[in-house]
Amino acid sequence: DRRWCQGNLQHILVLFAPGLRGISRMHLLFGIFAYLGGPLWLLFLLAFNAKLIAHKETGLSDITVRPWTPFLHLSATQHAILIFGLSMFVLLLPKILALAELAFQPERRRAFGGLGRACLSSFLELVFSTLQAPLLMLWHTEFVITIILGRSVSWGKQNRQADGASWGYALRQHWKHTLAGILWGVAAWQMDHALFWWFMPVLAGMLFAIPFTVFSSRCQPGESSRKAGLFLTPEEVEPPKEIVQLRAALANLAKTAPTKPAEEKVFAETVLSPWRNALHLSLLQVQKNHPTFVEGVKKLGEGQPSLKNLRQKTMTEGWSSLNAKQKLLLLADGESLSWLHRELWRTPLNLLPKPWRQEFN
Repeated sequence: DRRWCQGNLQHILVLFAPGLRGISRMHLLFGIFAYLGGPLWLLFLLAFNAKLIAHKETGLSDITVRPWTPFLHLSATQHAILIFGLSMFVLLLPKILALAELAFQPERRRAFGGLGRACLSSFLELVFSTLQAPLLMLWHTEFVITIILGRSVSWGKQNRQADGASWGYALRQHWKHTLAGILWGVAAWQMDHALFWWFMPVLAGMLFAIPFTVFSSRCQPGESSRKAGLFLTPEEVEPPKEIVQLRAALANLAKTAPTKPAEEKVFAETVLSPWRNALHLSLLQVQKNHPTFVEGVKKLGEGQPSLKNLRQKTMTEGWSSLNAKQKLLLLADGESLSWLHRELWRTPLNLLPKPWRQEFN
């Protein structure tokens, strides 16, 4: 997201380039404000709080001004509720119209799991977006400030682990957001109890940032939602024929394909096979500077013998003498993998332990 932010902010100068049509400039402007909207929202909230603090500190009374809807005869509080309602209506109108259209189309209703499930999915998505919006506000504010200050963004590969973020990772990323929510909530409560409850939708996203990130990044909630018929799309309920054909072909391939080799077999072939060894080493070359990979290998080696001792043990006793962690540790070390490959091929067959002799045969 930080990379997209930098790219979109770079379009500010493109806005003034000659030859662009108006619709193209609008498209760029929308992309820019997708990230400037966060800082502007934060400034609005902070300005409101600062104004309220100044108002309470000075002890000045409210000054009644001419209402913008005199024909409604509303009080200041009623005007605030009206503005809030109109804002929510504008934000929710696309969802309301989409569900209204869905209600009159039976085939499409079935494709989305039914009208009831579609409405429930929309409501749950609204809750999710409400919790996520304050976090995006804080992240985008940080992105914009650091980019303006000249902090460049690297385009390295991303960590795409299959089953979510750990509690430690979420704590490192969100502790400042949680702290901001606690301090802001305490300040709002001390200023005005009613203000605290009005700010609760914003504060909730900050206060629950850590568990929100952990649980929303895991596969299980998504799988459970699918089984319950929530958040479905037509492609999931009635897949296109191309997807159906692909799944059928993969199923037939799985039936005819040879059985998956055992873990020990994979380790032995990775060490011995020239092309598998070279491929594995090239992949390690890409991974070795990745912080997550380096940290994982470091944890993997805790309490284990040194790599030199593991290499010697593998050479003299075979891979069956190693546990799973020790095998992974050797596979994660390019020097060890190269050494084993070289020594096994240069050692006379009769001097190798039985498991390695069988692999050569």
